[in-house]
Amino acid sequence: MTATAISSVSASPPRILIVVNRSTRSHSLISGSRNFVVNILADHQKDLGERFSSKSENRFEDVAHRFGWRGTPILDQAAAHLECELVSETDAETHTIFIGEVVGGGVSGASPLLYHDGAYKGLTPRVSSYEVSPLFLERWSPRAFSEEPIAEKELMTMFEAARWAPSSHNAQPWRFVYSRRGGPAWEDFLGCLFEVNRDWAFRAAAMVAFISKKTLERDGQTMESRSHVFDTGAAWMSFAQQASLLGWHTHCIGGFDRGRLAEALKVPDGHTINAVAAVGKLGDPSILVPQLRSQEIPSERQPIEDLVFHASMAG
Repeated sequence: MTATAISSVSASPPRILIVVNRSTRSHSLISGSRNFVVNILADHQKDLGERFSSKSENRFEDVAHRFGWRGTPILDQAAAHLECELVSETDAETHTIFIGEVVGGGVSGASPLLYHDGAYKGLTPRVSSYEVSPLFLERWSPRAFSEEPIAEKELMTMFEAARWAPSSHNAQPWRFVYSRRGGPAWEDFLGCLFEVNRDWAFRAAAMVAFISKKTLERDGQTMESRSHVFDTGAAWMSFAQQASLLGWHTHCIGGFDRGRLAEALKVPDGHTINAVAAVGKLGDPSILVPQLRSQEIPSERQPIEDLVFHASMAG
């Protein structure tokens, strides 16, 4: 079950409290055994948060876990866990406040999963200089994916968002070719990635090639488009933001063999592949090689004063 609230009570002795609804099965187990464990989920375990907050009868079915020193279940890959011996319990309306003394625990190094503003979120160090929508701060580009498959409908929702991006003369130069893991063209995508990208991207749920048409039609004439790459970048951003809203992550990749991929995907003349993106659910960073694992956090941005100039870039 998911506790209604958890809080530190004292540091010495180390004690915490949890608030549990008396109607839950866990309530009687805690009260009867005089023990409980608090599992702090990692930021890639949103699905477990939803599972344990549901009314499912067997919430541990197919969930990797082990048992602690007094038989309390410890979830694999959790950010941390605290094993507690019950000290006191106090009823409060429909809930009970259990206070336990921490007798064991551990941490995995993963970032914890948060729940606030009605949604699951990661613990991000990002702080904007000016107030912006959290959407812009919460989108980031991980490499550790969980191998969870993606439904066709969810991908189409992302493409629909991309379809509504702005473009010069409304030329809409963007084109998208995609493959879901294990499907047609999947091996073509992976085979064209540089090895350093292939080593992590194979766990993604889908790969997408972002392609742009180099010409546009205007007044009955075909002419060179000077903004096809810029416009397709706008479509990519719309795609990435919609993916984030749906609980998916994206990572844009520039390291691939463009000519080889264009041939494999049968991209016609007059078009160019600008980038490839991997789409997936956040996974455990420990699956990455050490040099990539250390980078598996939301990146920072340059100060706004280094990027924005009034009237002139001369100073």
